[in-house]
Amino acid sequence: MATPHACSALVDVLPGVLRTRRALAGPPGAAAALSALAAVHELGSPRVSELADHLGLDLSTVSRKVAHLRRLGLLEAVPDPEDGRSHRLSTSAAGLAELREQRRRLVGRLVDHLDDWDDDDLDRLTGLLGRLGRPVGTPDATAEHRPTTRTQQRTA
Repeated sequence: MATPHACSALVDVLPGVLRTRRALAGPPGAAAALSALAAVHELGSPRVSELADHLGLDLSTVSRKVAHLRRLGLLEAVPDPEDGRSHRLSTSAAGLAELREQRRRLVGRLVDHLDDWDDDDLDRLTGLLGRLGRPVGTPDATAEHRPTTRTQQRTA
């Protein structure tokens, strides 16, 4: 059972984890746009309002990000068949290519940043962060958060 002392220690380290994530992800504006692009890909074909809810951001902020991504040709929008007043978003071929490239760069930065870590440590961290990142109020399904690092892939 989690104790207040242990949770307090976690609260103390989370800001550093978030700073590292921001540093690895690149400039804030670009990282935010890529987060929106990745979320559209993850969600399938959300409305802008669903995307805003998923990201935990204001609808006007997300609308501006979506408009920017559409101008860049990274997102497409089609009228929602259930509600003609709104649109469903999807990643374009260029958007998918951008997501792949950004992931490749991020993995490369992580490899450089964590060059003195071994894969067993990364496996444990991946599993624990997966558990931590589960939606609030859902049961702890540790079997759903199996790490997928090279160690596990080599033994599979």
